[in-house]
Amino acid sequence: MVPAAVFADEASFGRFFVPAALLLLLAAAALRLPDLALNPFHHDEGVNGFFTTNLMRQGHYAYNPANFHGPTLYYFALLSGIVFGLTTEAMRLVPVAFGLLTVALVLPLRRSIGPLAALTAAGLLAVSPGAVYISRYFIHEALLVCFSLAIFVAGLRYLETSRRGYLLVVAAAAALLFATKETGIIAIGVWAIAIVMTRLYVDWRTPRRRWRTADERRPRAARPARSVWIEGVEYRAAPQAGGPTGGQPGGQAGLLGRLSLDREHALAAAIVFLVIYILFYSSFFTNYPQGLIDSLATFTIWTQTSSVTQSQPIGSYVAWMLSADAPIVLLGAVGGLLAARRGRDRLSVFIGLWALGVTLAYSLIPYKTPWIVLNMLVPLALLAGLAVRELWTVVRWRRALPLLLAGAGVVSAYQAVDLNFRRYDDEAYPYVYVHTTRQMLDLLAEIDRTAERAGTGADTGVVFVTPETWPLPWYMRNHPRAVFHGRVVPTEEPMIVAHVNQRAELEPTIEGRYTEVGVYTLRPGVDLVLYVRNDLRAG
Repeated sequence: MVPAAVFADEASFGRFFVPAALLLLLAAAALRLPDLALNPFHHDEGVNGFFTTNLMRQGHYAYNPANFHGPTLYYFALLSGIVFGLTTEAMRLVPVAFGLLTVALVLPLRRSIGPLAALTAAGLLAVSPGAVYISRYFIHEALLVCFSLAIFVAGLRYLETSRRGYLLVVAAAAALLFATKETGIIAIGVWAIAIVMTRLYVDWRTPRRRWRTADERRPRAARPARSVWIEGVEYRAAPQAGGPTGGQPGGQAGLLGRLSLDREHALAAAIVFLVIYILFYSSFFTNYPQGLIDSLATFTIWTQTSSVTQSQPIGSYVAWMLSADAPIVLLGAVGGLLAARRGRDRLSVFIGLWALGVTLAYSLIPYKTPWIVLNMLVPLALLAGLAVRELWTVVRWRRALPLLLAGAGVVSAYQAVDLNFRRYDDEAYPYVYVHTTRQMLDLLAEIDRTAERAGTGADTGVVFVTPETWPLPWYMRNHPRAVFHGRVVPTEEPMIVAHVNQRAELEPTIEGRYTEVGVYTLRPGVDLVLYVRNDLRAG
């Protein structure tokens, strides 16, 4: 049992919870919001920008399972584009907003895991180099992970309170999860297995009584108030109409116990899920019913593709996280071991199995990209919070924990700044994945200078004959005479952009009329050459 004095010390975190939470959210925003256009678009971001541009300018988007990922990103980006314009900053503001919401969603878990654990987990995510970097990417992952965590948080509150509103949030988040990315099915599968394994493991580790007491044989409504022990702390909860725990702390006692749904609640949740799912996949009924049919076909296409492309060793994700997010991984591992060793707290065991299961699931898939680690960082951060909560009860650790956490925060924050604002295209960081280099911006600057000399500005013709183009179409979206052929074609336009491997084919066709003015690395292994017509050369 945890001594009362220790509980009083831990409970004192509750008195400062709100100001501490606000400071963490401000820190998360300070790392995510500034200079969103500094880092050039990754080629995947360029593709997403292309879809959003078409949606905004032509009012058209049709889900295509060959493109794998769902429509939510584009519609949220449409809203951002309407408010802030079709800019790089507006597009990246979408994942940033969901990245911040992910940090914020950890905080309501104070009721279930305690204020110290919730603040620790939120703080680690706020300054995590990987969480910051990925939430500044205009891709689907930040949205996917946010919706996953929303399901967990709202689902836990529903189990604690039986209030319909929480179940409706679960349904809405689940629909958005599946409308964001096909890999949402992995989270659901991991949770399903974790629920079963948690019940088996906790039952195995918890001594059983061979008969029920007289109170337990009474109807639930007639039972007297009883004590609930959570991690050695006793909560006295009186039954109320709001649910078996009356919304009091310790509601996790019902977690994974009686998993039952009120029929009306279940029906309302099903309606919410279907409405949101149908709206997004039908492109708000502009692609109905084909979009819904294609939303199911994507799983077959994805499983075939994921087994043959971008294959990495099984331990890649763990190695990447240890390199750039060691505090979360190491503290999370401690939290997982403590949960397994004690084995009586269902919520802690479930979170441990969630972290382990999602890491194993993605690691076993040969297809690997660094932004997938965000799915693992969230449950690992929760485990890290649980580890700190448990270590706080040990006097010798309590003295060292503030220094340990401060050191972890400083190291993570430094790496986050270094990765996101200085070395964002440096592949020495494991999260930088064939990223567009800053030289691409130099290429665009030279194109703009040539267009200014021509006196035609954005209306200056630029012919891209290189087969490697993304994310250049995004950056040329306001240049109506920019054309992308992907092969050498005859042209008289002011500028030509080619791959270095096309020199031998291109130069005989332009000899004497164009001059090579520079070579620019688009991304590792892709070097582009800019040719300018002789009458527009500088000097």
